[in-house]
Amino acid sequence: MTPAQGIFTFYVGRMFFVRFFAFLLFFVIILQMLDLLNQSSQIMAADDATSQSLWRYVSLRAPQIVSQFTPFAALLGIIVTLSGLSHSSEITVMRASGMSVYRVLYPFGIVCAFIVLGHFIFHETVTVKSSEALDYWEANDYALNLPHDTGTRTDIWIEFDEEFISAESAARFGDAVLLSGVTIRTLNPEGLTDNIIEARAARHEDGVWRLFGVTNLNAQTLTVTRSEDAIWTNSLNPELLFALTLKPDQTPLGELIRKIGQLNDDRADTREAMTALLSRISKPMATLVMPLLGAIAGFGIHRQGVLLARAVGGSALGFTYFIGESLALALGKLGVMPAIISAFFPFALFMVIGISILLAMEK
Repeated sequence: MTPAQGIFTFYVGRMFFVRFFAFLLFFVIILQMLDLLNQSSQIMAADDATSQSLWRYVSLRAPQIVSQFTPFAALLGIIVTLSGLSHSSEITVMRASGMSVYRVLYPFGIVCAFIVLGHFIFHETVTVKSSEALDYWEANDYALNLPHDTGTRTDIWIEFDEEFISAESAARFGDAVLLSGVTIRTLNPEGLTDNIIEARAARHEDGVWRLFGVTNLNAQTLTVTRSEDAIWTNSLNPELLFALTLKPDQTPLGELIRKIGQLNDDRADTREAMTALLSRISKPMATLVMPLLGAIAGFGIHRQGVLLARAVGGSALGFTYFIGESLALALGKLGVMPAIISAFFPFALFMVIGISILLAMEK
């Protein structure tokens, strides 16, 4: 790289980064204010709540907004930067001096690569922990002085051994695991509910589940029986229970990989967890596509169209990417698409679209 090329890269890269940071800060401030207005009454309803509770909520919620809107801020930053360069005829001068479209976009690619790396590190070291802490705090109605607890699951709903199992919570107490508010629905071969068991609690000790305060409804005979306790025969062990109820977006990457391995060993459903794992890589990588999609704002196809129309077109391509990514990830978690395709197909597709746009602009 010659000194002149280095100056150009620094000039355009700095211009883009400043705009990217400004847009990201704008999104964080505006969305955080709206979210805080919506949640402030619940936060302040907790006993002894003060303004410090609001600041704590902001500190836990802001990282989620940063992770979610980083690619979008990069897209808008690219569009505004290229539109400004096009409006001031700087891109015309660059092209007249012999620069290709790829060389003009080179500084954007370099900055985007650093943004991707920073986004990934920030998400894994800050956002994951803050999301877990915020979810735990919300589940306890924003109560103050909560003990740190990572071994409790709430709002459980899983399918295992032809049974639908729901519970209000699952918690560890030493070597025992206690479920509260348990409902077990057994299905017959036709897929209809055959039996419903409701229990006040369930405790796993010595390899078996014991139910307490049991109400048993036989859906075939419509008879109800009650008992103080009963044995629940199911191969669902506590470790598998906690693996199945894992929240992938709130789990460190290493632990998530280990839990997926455990689910594979137990032949349990890994579709949601695997899709979430791969999305932890694909979502930051979305920023790499933004220079290709936003290029239309600075160059346009065959140099046709007004500047505003080109900027709107680049924004529309970016919006389409984010919609397609969300849809693909939802389909992957449902098992409709393989996890690797749902995570990376939108990235590959829009990368091809972006390169096609660049080829058209080079003609």
